[in-house]
Amino acid sequence: MRDREVSPRSLFAAANISGIADKHMKTALLATAFIFLSAGMASAADAGATLPVAAAYDWSGAYIGTQAGYGWGDARVGQTFLPDSFGGYGWDYGSLSGGFGGLYAGYMKQFGSGVVVGVEGDYSFANFKDTTLYQALGVDDPAFGGLLELSAVGSVRLRAGYAMDRWLPFVTGGLALAKYRHTTVDLPSGDAYAEAADTVTGYTLGGGAEYAVTDNWVVRGEYRFADFGRHTSIRHSTFDGSEVKPDAIELKTHDIRFGIAYKF
Repeated sequence: MRDREVSPRSLFAAANISGIADKHMKTALLATAFIFLSAGMASAADAGATLPVAAAYDWSGAYIGTQAGYGWGDARVGQTFLPDSFGGYGWDYGSLSGGFGGLYAGYMKQFGSGVVVGVEGDYSFANFKDTTLYQALGVDDPAFGGLLELSAVGSVRLRAGYAMDRWLPFVTGGLALAKYRHTTVDLPSGDAYAEAADTVTGYTLGGGAEYAVTDNWVVRGEYRFADFGRHTSIRHSTFDGSEVKPDAIELKTHDIRFGIAYKF
């Protein structure tokens, strides 16, 4: 008897949740813009007041922090039994979304011109999910479903910004990674009959702003885009572990993240 690892009801309940999450994502974007606009207005108001002269903040140094955020994206897992079969046979995931949280650390150097450069790495546990039906030449097959999950995301990047005393707007880019699992399900029985699990790499670009609340504590808000390209995805039977015909996965993600770090 096959293990009932994923039921059709639980598998496709996530699809409705993803639709709701997309609406909340738009709200999160607006809220992020409002936060930075409000902070900028407050900084401008402070600049107009008569205050004691203080030394400009120095962004040089090492730091470590924690972050959390919300991400969304789209992916395709396509079959590769023929050279041109990837686009015609497989699973489209257009509502992949979920939360994540983890750590980041890095080092920055500020120059006399106000330019700040550095290097940073981050790693987060994630809970991105989406479900869909298998398609053959654009026609849904109600007998076969798919579940795509991202369980971790990370990156190693260069950063560059311009110091405005305690404000630091910045851009960033580098190597991205994502750990995923793709499960294919026989819907009449609810049995997961094959799955692929791997870590894929690509590139990431983004930008944001940091504010030094004190000489040591720094908060940030950031947007990132990542493109992981296309990678071979080897499925294995959930019954005996044997290899199934190879697939390939294409994956792109977006996210908004907030963090707080201690600068040494």
